[in-house]
Amino acid sequence: MTGKNVIRDLRTCELFHTLSDAEMQSLAGLLAEGVQVESYAAGDHVFDQGELSSKLFVIASGQVVLQRTVNMGGKTGTLPLGILGRGRAMGWSALLYGPRYCTASAICQKPSEIVAIEGARLREVLEQRPRMGFKVMDRLASMLGERLKAAYSTMDAHL
Repeated sequence: MTGKNVIRDLRTCELFHTLSDAEMQSLAGLLAEGVQVESYAAGDHVFDQGELSSKLFVIASGQVVLQRTVNMGGKTGTLPLGILGRGRAMGWSALLYGPRYCTASAICQKPSEIVAIEGARLREVLEQRPRMGFKVMDRLASMLGERLKAAYSTMDAHL
């Protein structure tokens, strides 16, 4: 993946919206070794609920559904949490410390190109640049708040 493509795909990502052009260029350059593009067919799983999370994923093209399997009083069901398209991030657990596990499954609904970023490398870069790190983690907190609200709405609709 070329540096230009990295910047383009990261620029569309909800986590990186608040970074300046200079910060984006710096981030893309520092992440170049830990970034790759992965191709998926419709029906492919990007990751599954409960598995160890080591990568942050950014959808460059295509469509992915996030879903969570829950057990409510002995009854198990799978609930959709959201449908994500270009620029949306998933696999956020990879940005945290300690054991990191996927809280949902991500399944491609259409053929998709997804940018995979090594979470440990991204954390390292953000720690070395605290201003940039604060901006990204602030966006992560906002994103998680939106996802939690959507998950509650899904649960309310199914209960």
